[in-house]
Amino acid sequence: MSRNPRIFIYTEHPSPSLRTDLVADYLESFGLSAEVRGDFLEYLTLSNEKTELLAEYLASMRVEYIEKPLDDLHVTDGSITSIEVRTLLGNVSRLDVLYDGLWLQRVFHKLIADKLQDETGDGFLHIIFTGRLFGTFEKKRYHARVVLAGEPSLISTSGLVEAPARPREYYFIKGGLMSSDRDATELDKMYKGRFVEYDDPKISDILRSYALQAVNYKLTGAAFCEDPTCCLYNSHWQEEVLKAQYEAKPCRSCIENIKKCIDG
Repeated sequence: MSRNPRIFIYTEHPSPSLRTDLVADYLESFGLSAEVRGDFLEYLTLSNEKTELLAEYLASMRVEYIEKPLDDLHVTDGSITSIEVRTLLGNVSRLDVLYDGLWLQRVFHKLIADKLQDETGDGFLHIIFTGRLFGTFEKKRYHARVVLAGEPSLISTSGLVEAPARPREYYFIKGGLMSSDRDATELDKMYKGRFVEYDDPKISDILRSYALQAVNYKLTGAAFCEDPTCCLYNSHWQEEVLKAQYEAKPCRSCIENIKKCIDG
């Protein structure tokens, strides 16, 4: 447990719709200290050599088989590393690639520990909003995640769209359309408003709840709340996200626990 850590917020090519200043304001409304630092790699001022090495790590943590855990980072061909270099230096907010979240977290933690030695430990929390889709291996396969709490905490704008499931009937209808070779694009229009989209204007309001989840984990060690109306609830469905996270209201018990930790 940590008492009122200093919170640093970074971006790593997230959705352009994300406003980290709104996230910081929300966290500060609970008496927390939050500082927006902008682009993660720019803030760390990585050399060309370090950027190339990071790209190699990122290329090797791409998930090739969702039913096989990535126990070790593997060497990939140079073309994938080149793509990762361009991604790091470019303005890419969405990648059709799944990364191993724990490896991503480990590598980013190493960068922070090397470059910001005086800002690690219990008194600090680094939160990185990324456009990368990452997952963790559980129950025999990888599952996409929105948030991976820890140090640093990772929050994916792509994961917000892809990880929580859409309404059950959406998949039944889509499967039927695809099996009959019919266009399924109209389906998204039919269900518009019942799930989060890429570059959705609601992204900032929703992801501030996930940022509070990361802070709550840092403060209390608790991953999620069991109350489905609390913004710290572990939503598995898009409609739960729009009900709990979009409202951004923690339950009374979570508020009390957070304030207790902050006040000591």
